[in-house]
Amino acid sequence: MPYRTGLTVIMVSALVAIGCGLYAYFVPLTGVTGVWGPLAAAFGALCLLIGGALMIKARSRGARVILMLLLAIGIVLTAFAAFLMHQWVMLAALGVCALGWIAALSGPEEGAYA
Repeated sequence: MPYRTGLTVIMVSALVAIGCGLYAYFVPLTGVTGVWGPLAAAFGALCLLIGGALMIKARSRGARVILMLLLAIGIVLTAFAAFLMHQWVMLAALGVCALGWIAALSGPEEGAYA
């Protein structure tokens, strides 16, 4: 999977995770309705979306490395929050996000930004 496709997978799955977090917060009988946990997980997914967008604009190798590390930490922690809230669809979306992260490890091709 190419680098840009991996970033697209990260951003689309982050959008799904945001939707799942907001669903868990607002819809009754989810077990976590009205508490801050789903909002925190949705905010973590929003940070993943923003991080994926920043990866597209990152030009230097150092910036890409730091963003990839932050994305990895964000994926793991948001997935842990989804696991603790028993939000399995959100956890599956974050698993797909992790696959996109692995695909994005290849980095852009040389001269892709020239």
